Amino acid sequence: MSTLDAGLNRAALRRGWCPGAWRPMPSGDGWILRIRVPLGRLSRRQAEGLAELMQAQRLDVIELTQRAHLQWRGVRPAQHAALLSGLRSLGLLDEDAAQEARRNVLVQPCWQPGDATHRVAQELLQRLRQPDVPPLPAKFGFAVDLGQRPCLRAASADVRIELLQDGWALVRPDGSPHGVAVPLERAAEEAMTLAAWFAKCAQGPDAPRRMAVWMAQRLRPANDPSSAAAADAKPQAFQPWWATLPSGMAWVAVPLGRLSAAAWARLAQLAPLRLTPWRAVLLERRAQAPHDEAWIIEASDPRLRVAACVGAPGCVQAAGPTLPLAERLAAHVPPRSWLHISGCAKGCAHPHPAPTVRVRPDGWDWIEWGRADAAAEAHFSEVEPLIDAVRRGVPRRAGPRSDKERVAR
Repeated sequence: MSTLDAGLNRAALRRGWCPGAWRPMPSGDGWILRIRVPLGRLSRRQAEGLAELMQAQRLDVIELTQRAHLQWRGVRPAQHAALLSGLRSLGLLDEDAAQEARRNVLVQPCWQPGDATHRVAQELLQRLRQPDVPPLPAKFGFAVDLGQRPCLRAASADVRIELLQDGWALVRPDGSPHGVAVPLERAAEEAMTLAAWFAKCAQGPDAPRRMAVWMAQRLRPANDPSSAAAADAKPQAFQPWWATLPSGMAWVAVPLGRLSAAAWARLAQLAPLRLTPWRAVLLERRAQAPHDEAWIIEASDPRLRVAACVGAPGCVQAAGPTLPLAERLAAHVPPRSWLHISGCAKGCAHPHPAPTVRVRPDGWDWIEWGRADAAAEAHFSEVEPLIDAVRRGVPRRAGPRSDKERVAR
């Protein structure tokens, strides 16, 4: 075993570590290599280049993650150098692993060149490239959400930058509606100030690694005057993102976040692509995407109602397969509702409370409302009773039953 391979295997056992291109993560079917696309946008040259790279390296599937990243599974150590070289030639590789780890910025996908989201995100990325950036936890991230209507509140982030009014932004810690109102030109600076404060707090092995946990403990930065608050800052449990997209961009949803290499090659030929945290892509300057059996373009498609991790055998921690079960259960989830299928208690595919099916070696746990690590209301060893539970137990417009049942990420 190589030194790199041994180090990756040790790191994979630690919770809170994210794979990258420089530091892929070992899993049940090989390494996971994740690509953090700058500003979430791929030109046609880049998208087609990824397709060619997959073909050359015989990678069968590309995945879209809930952080608007791309990733390949089943990567072999012998392929790593060629993949890094290919990503570098496409402008999709950071200078080193440390810079890659810091560049965890989620961008509102409908941005336009030169608008507020674009300007602030560019400045934030530039600041994160500086050598004096404070050390932040591996999953610590930023959301630049400066559209007229915030659309990233259900996505994972620790520092949120949202539009307050013309020319002003609200920079707030995740888990709190309160933040600091600053002119747009100071938004990136204020976000880094908040991140630096958190870096000082997140010291020691038992310190919380996510901002929302600190907010739940009512620990706020000393210099936060709570000068402004976001209106209705809590994300909705069900948010039909496709209903709020502007004209001029078509959307393509990816069933369970997975596309074959051939399907990605077809998609890459259509238009420049914007990645989203909804396991979907936006196509620039397209009125509508073409029909293709590999992807979804209809909002009524039942596969939009389920989230599932890769399950076994792709993940060594999964107790069994998840993807075939998700495809079977999707048709039984009521419209405008949501179902989460998790291969273990970690809940990688959906960290929020929801009606959840947790795979066990001897069947499936049914969690009426909760995260994947919640106590189950029932256990099933046959699929038909599980289908009945989904039909009866998943509420329309699934959402928290009360404030008490809302669980912080």
